[in-house]
Amino acid sequence: MRIAAALALASALALGPAPASLRAEPAPSASVPNPVLARGAAFVAAVNDTSADSRKRAALDLFSESTRHVVPEEKIVALFQRLHDEYAPLEYHHSEAPGRSLHVFARKHGTRLWRDFQFRYDTEPPHRLTQLVFIAEVAEPVYLPNSALASPEALAWLNGYVDKLVREDDLSGALLVARGDSVLFQRYFGHEDAGRSRPVRAETRFNLGSGNKMFTALVVMRLVEEGKLRLDQPISEFFPDFPDTHVTKAITIRQLLAHSSGLGDYLTEAFERDGRRATRLEEFVPFAYAEFRANGSYFAPGSEHRYSNTGFLLLGRIIETITGKDYYDVVRETIYAPLGMSRTDHYLADGSVPDLARPLTRAPADSGATPGEGSWVEAPHGLRGTSAGGGFSTCADILRFARALVAGRVVSPAALAAMTTPQPPLEGAMSAYGLGFLLESSLGGRLSFGHGGTAPGVNFEFRYFPDDDVTLIVFGNQDNGAYDDLRKNVTKLVTGDR
Repeated sequence: MRIAAALALASALALGPAPASLRAEPAPSASVPNPVLARGAAFVAAVNDTSADSRKRAALDLFSESTRHVVPEEKIVALFQRLHDEYAPLEYHHSEAPGRSLHVFARKHGTRLWRDFQFRYDTEPPHRLTQLVFIAEVAEPVYLPNSALASPEALAWLNGYVDKLVREDDLSGALLVARGDSVLFQRYFGHEDAGRSRPVRAETRFNLGSGNKMFTALVVMRLVEEGKLRLDQPISEFFPDFPDTHVTKAITIRQLLAHSSGLGDYLTEAFERDGRRATRLEEFVPFAYAEFRANGSYFAPGSEHRYSNTGFLLLGRIIETITGKDYYDVVRETIYAPLGMSRTDHYLADGSVPDLARPLTRAPADSGATPGEGSWVEAPHGLRGTSAGGGFSTCADILRFARALVAGRVVSPAALAAMTTPQPPLEGAMSAYGLGFLLESSLGGRLSFGHGGTAPGVNFEFRYFPDDDVTLIVFGNQDNGAYDDLRKNVTKLVTGDR
């Protein structure tokens, strides 16, 4: 996924997932304003056009007045030129508008790599674009079957779709869909390693990325239920050496869980340079403190939403303080072992543990390899993850976790309900964050909760759909746009969005 130049003011999305209230009422795709979808084709036409006057008219017609007030017209025209130089002539496929985003699918003529140009748009008429967020490499857009998820037709289509992504995009990963305890579909494909010597199997342990935040949050909630922590308890007593104790006096446990603390991300350039060999939480904390000294708080606690790896790193240290044990031991004893998740842990990525999927990225352009032909190299990675992410698991173990979670065997039903309730501040779209869980609503109003994870060579998605008792699990160990297509299209099969 490649980041494009932003067109508007720095927004919550540019800094992390934006908070929003879930829409419980039906919101069929027909309710998406037609002018929004029409702007996708108009954008492609503007990129293909070489006339300066036409591009000026496109800047006026496509982008909102608020954007043009911040970004001069000549910069928008220059953006069209840069996109033209890299992608034109573009072949337009179609546009989609889930939530408050416009996705424009197109590819450069004569190539087979498709792009998803993703925009934010103004929700008020005339629904002009406000920001080009990023450009993602995706697989060829497809049209989904109209049959129900568990029907033979839908499952046969899904099997063929996975075959297509593996054949045409060299996709590597795992997919499992279950209703209740019954597995409806599962596939394991590709290879664990860049040398293609170890095929992916059911036993393959994939990196969870930020998916571990769920487990950290659940351990915290267990401590709350046991009376050892309070959600609205300030964190200052746990971090007397924090660079600014006035900040920690204002931040609560709840705000760390909800990403509304105002703290940033310890995964800085300094960490990439000096912190990859860390294996204990206390070794990661200095990088969080250094980032805070450099940037301070991003906002007053509770006033905004900003995805924060530092917040969940600190939650891990709080767990260690309360229990007197190593974080990794606590989560193993509290969740993994009791639930029979025997292939889940924060394993060392040093080659000592078998069946670990290596994180893979495309071979460099100067290697002579052609994208899509299976040329991969191992992506840079740390030795061990933290309470913010980086553990490993399998489809079978995540399904065990999901079934235990909804059965009340991890935390009480009341606690899970609290964790899957949108936390303020809310902005009114189709996704939100609870307490350690991402919450979503489909276009048709189907609610789900779970968590995902992305990092170089790491992709993970877990979603649970309560109304259907359906669990969706997707893993990938590549920087491969086809993973996002698989995840999104299987989600549409589950929700019925077409």
